[in-house]
Amino acid sequence: MESNKHALILTGDLLAGFEAGAVWQAVAEHFRIEPARLHGEVLARVPMMLKESEDLADLERRAAALRAIGAQCEVHPSSGGSYFVLLENVPRGPLPRSYIDQRIRSGAWPAVLKAAPPGSSEWRVLPPLAAGVPLAALAAAAIPAAAESEADTVAAKIARVADGIASRKEAVLPLPAGEAIHAGFWRRCAAYLIDNLILAIPTTIILMIPILGFFVYIAGRWAYFALMESSPAQATLGKRAMGIIATDGKGQRLNLGQASGRYFAGAISYITLYIGYALAGWTTRKQALHDLIADTCVVFDTVRPDQPLPTVRPRMPWYGWAANCLLLAVFPIAILAAIALPAYQQYTVRAKVAMAMVDADAAKLAVAEAVAAQDGCQAQFPASTNPLVASIRISGEAPDCVVTLLFAADSSTPGMIRGQAVEWQYSDAAAWTCSSAIESKYLPASCR
Repeated sequence: MESNKHALILTGDLLAGFEAGAVWQAVAEHFRIEPARLHGEVLARVPMMLKESEDLADLERRAAALRAIGAQCEVHPSSGGSYFVLLENVPRGPLPRSYIDQRIRSGAWPAVLKAAPPGSSEWRVLPPLAAGVPLAALAAAAIPAAAESEADTVAAKIARVADGIASRKEAVLPLPAGEAIHAGFWRRCAAYLIDNLILAIPTTIILMIPILGFFVYIAGRWAYFALMESSPAQATLGKRAMGIIATDGKGQRLNLGQASGRYFAGAISYITLYIGYALAGWTTRKQALHDLIADTCVVFDTVRPDQPLPTVRPRMPWYGWAANCLLLAVFPIAILAAIALPAYQQYTVRAKVAMAMVDADAAKLAVAEAVAAQDGCQAQFPASTNPLVASIRISGEAPDCVVTLLFAADSSTPGMIRGQAVEWQYSDAAAWTCSSAIESKYLPASCR
């Protein structure tokens, strides 16, 4: 059965209009390998097969990506097997026989070549690959003994690593910086907001449970973020909606330990008043503080370990902008509310205290009149119609009479004054001295 496989071949040539240094630097970044390794392990042996696959469309996409940065490459059928070939006593490849045949037919290579299949250390003359190559030419394929010995030594070395050539070319190195690779601050911000909207209702319910609810809340958030980011999807629901995933610094999938470390490192970004999160807008690889600590990245979901790095940045979805606009609208409102609500609450409590003081003032007036008439401080409990007042009591001996107002202890009374008392003591100087355990900001000016 004939193979349906094809091979992607890097020829080592440049497309017109491109400069060699810039092209090979871009190719090194494309394959995530060091430039020195590219020159030593790839360019020293071009042309060579980069990838073999039955997915022809995928190979064509890869070829187009390489051509876009100026590197010439071709896609050929893989029928006939693959070989290393000796050109000017330098091993090249591996290459499919169809490519070797095409080079011989075009006259670019000699009609007779010595070759070795991957895994072999012996160089042998290949049978004629192209129609019209005379058999007699095989006899003329003599190579000097010294050159053949040297070639066999090199071939043996290359053959030992031939099977791992693809993995070595795509050795895992740290992800480079790039707008088409790393998700920026606003996209991450939108994903985080979506996640928190999803968690809002269960969080509210859980936190209603005293004490235990807090620990369930922490465990639940950890499970949501760490388990999802270490799953095959590599993303929470919010990240999926925004087309981004969490990876380690080399673009690999996180394991549960790495994802957990990243989650708990987020506490440091939080306690820095969110400045740690804002670093995602400034760092070269768009990493927040917890990403730097855990050596993780948040990248677009087109970044995959077995594929070339993308060169086009995906557009922000409309709902991502909507989420950010909502955040920008809610954030200042939340700040104003945090300032205004306590102030309003303080104002309403002071207003209620002031209304209760009206009944206390009536009692104080009665005491002042009794002392002036030398009637003394007759113990009594003046009535009050204010629901916040539990009782008003007059006590003491003239002239040191005391008026005590006790606030009600039921739930309709604000907690700051519930069950608390305010006491006024009269003196022979016809002056009142006020004292209370209530915070002074809730008391009238005469009691502060």
